[in-house]
Amino acid sequence: MSKFIFSVSVIIPTFNRSKYLEEAILSVVNQTYEDIEILVIDDGSKENYAENICRKYNNCFYYHKNNGGLSSARNYGISKAKGKYIAFLDDDDVWKKNKLEVQCKILDKDTDIACVHSSAIVINEKGKVTGKVIGASEAKAYKRSGNVFWNALGVWVVKSPTPLIRRKVFTRDLLFDETIKIGEDLDFYQRMFYRHKVVYINKPLAFYREYQDVTRLSLQKQKYIGIERKIYNNFVKMGIKNPFVLQKIASKLLISGVKRYNLLYPKKPIELSFLDKYIFPQKKIKELI
Repeated sequence: MSKFIFSVSVIIPTFNRSKYLEEAILSVVNQTYEDIEILVIDDGSKENYAENICRKYNNCFYYHKNNGGLSSARNYGISKAKGKYIAFLDDDDVWKKNKLEVQCKILDKDTDIACVHSSAIVINEKGKVTGKVIGASEAKAYKRSGNVFWNALGVWVVKSPTPLIRRKVFTRDLLFDETIKIGEDLDFYQRMFYRHKVVYINKPLAFYREYQDVTRLSLQKQKYIGIERKIYNNFVKMGIKNPFVLQKIASKLLISGVKRYNLLYPKKPIELSFLDKYIFPQKKIKELI
């Protein structure tokens, strides 16, 4: 008998943002795949707007916790999840109706695959399609399936509303880092790639909402500075011992972090020497802001 009660647990964190939550929940409720539980994790919102919304829908469960950030809310949801697969959905994004059906078929068929992700259609504040799609180009889509670690490191991660992940991926040393308040997805998915194979579907299965709002973490670009140093430290904590692997990881993250900094501060760029990049990257990455 399976230890799982549901096939899929969908974790929706929310914090002081009621505007789009029910739309996000409805996009899960209306999936063509039915064996789902929805866990809405209220990360200490000032007003209790989410509980009444959850009560409208079967298998939609409301949890309240003290504010700890997005990583904390996702980890809390993982601890409560009863599904063999786990999906994350931000409270302002939505899914296509067949998202889980498409992804579950892949995970059910191939047990070597740990995660299925895809591209996403960008919508605006009112839910209108902008014409923009985020994901791989047609020519590079193949690079986002399989053992993608080295071609992804410091370059790309899965798009936030798209992944479906096996429950067993989430081990004690592979959860969201709760000390990282912005950029936690960069850290988690890069580390997941190190251990697990993934499949990329080069067609949109979700809608990613872009709009101007100071509360959106993705717009706070300056706060991403230094994230690469934290990611490197988390690789070390995972128990990687090979010095050549650690050096290459540090090199790729260092180059990525400096590029991020220089794009934000072009008038005072950081310059890296050959020695910085390829010989002593572990030392240099510790100096990143």
